[in-house]
Amino acid sequence: MNKWKEISDSRKSKEGFGSVSYEDVWNLDTRLASIISEHLHAFLKASKGTPGGVPSIIHSSNIEQGHREWLKIIRKMIYAFDTYLTFDSSQKYDKQSEEAIKVKEGMQLFIDYFNYLWI
Repeated sequence: MNKWKEISDSRKSKEGFGSVSYEDVWNLDTRLASIISEHLHAFLKASKGTPGGVPSIIHSSNIEQGHREWLKIIRKMIYAFDTYLTFDSSQKYDKQSEEAIKVKEGMQLFIDYFNYLWI
């Protein structure tokens, strides 16, 4: 590879994509966890009002009970992403610790209820 091609490829790799800089993807897991956590906190605050925003997938004969269950699910998601941000690199790969299990559960809830995260 000639020198010009090396310089060109090197610059392109550091440009990023769209509004995402190269530096933003160095630790993409923690960057996204931080964004998701912050937005889930705001979503929880907005969801604490009237219980009308409970996803239909949460079955309950009582609207208030369904609302409490939905808030509990959101809190588990928040816990997962907040806790993930406190993990050091060894904790991120320890799949058997109690904290790692709770983080995985909350992240799975995020996946499962992703389509319902609207008000």
